[in-house]
Amino acid sequence: MNRLTVIGRIVRDTELRAVGDGRIVMNNTIAIPRTFKTDKGQDTDFINFVAWGRRAELIEEYCNKGDLVGFDGRIQSRSYENDQNQTVYTVEMVVESVHFLQTNRKSNRTAVSP
Repeated sequence: MNRLTVIGRIVRDTELRAVGDGRIVMNNTIAIPRTFKTDKGQDTDFINFVAWGRRAELIEEYCNKGDLVGFDGRIQSRSYENDQNQTVYTVEMVVESVHFLQTNRKSNRTAVSP
């Protein structure tokens, strides 16, 4: 079973990209505070995520950097070659549904994911 549900804040401004075959994609990071505190304060995990198509468009339309969102999805691993011809391995969350958990500052509406 490969299921992941997270609640956190979007780390960077949202930005859509079109990939070679015309599909829309968004890559970003979600900051998830841990449920416990250490002697240095509360730790946070930063999880890279990818959203495709309409989900990516909805996140871009309704979210800003710092907004609180919930994601349901799965973990995937992949690799690619960087500019130095080195193989880079990455693990990221593939977003399958979005839950907007605060009023949208872009349009002053509360959004609901399809």
